[in-house]
Amino acid sequence: MTSLCAGIKRDGGRCAVVVGASQTYCYAHDPARQGERKRNASRAGKSRGNGEIAALKEQLRKLADDVLEGRVDRSSAAVVNQIINTRARLLEVERRIKETEELEERLEALEGVLKGRQAR
Repeated sequence: MTSLCAGIKRDGGRCAVVVGASQTYCYAHDPARQGERKRNASRAGKSRGNGEIAALKEQLRKLADDVLEGRVDRSSAAVVNQIINTRARLLEVERRIKETEELEERLEALEGVLKGRQAR
């Protein structure tokens, strides 16, 4: 048997998420999972980047200005641009790895919930 979450949404309305018979709250309203939700939100807030992308964009802007003003020759600028592109690709790989690890953690948690339900 299933029922609706007993939680109250921010707008004052009742949560419409269906929960299992042994549950009272959905993930978003379960008081026992408040710490987990807080950690996840903190992680999400930190994932906006550490300024590396902005720094790479600034380097490219400066490099372009320097080439146009004749302060850096084109061949040197081409090599620097390749290095900056490599750094950008590495940042993307790091982001994908982190995203995959977070998805694996969430999947393991969901599998644990499913195993608990199947054991009943």
